[in-house]
Amino acid sequence: MELGTLLILLLVLACPLMMVWMMRGHGGHGSHGAGHSGHTSHGTAHGCGHGGGGEEPDTTSLDELRRRRDELEAEIEHREQSENETEAQTQTPAAV
Repeated sequence: MELGTLLILLLVLACPLMMVWMMRGHGGHGSHGAGHSGHTSHGTAHGCGHGGGGEEPDTTSLDELRRRRDELEAEIEHREQSENETEAQTQTPAAV
């Protein structure tokens, strides 16, 4: 088999394999909202590791997201305070 033919064959096989690889966490997109009672999709990424099965992973994901949100809010508050202190220090010598 020639090198050119082999490269074309690899390219032809790579396309569907890449599609399968990229979509691996997105199974059941069309029925995502209908499969969960009372749950609606709010534009969240479906490949985030919850797997789309059962109620327990969703609860775990919500708890994890809430924990992350709390951490981010604390980090934002800390950075805003640091930024305000820095601005106050740079403005104090100019005002005097």
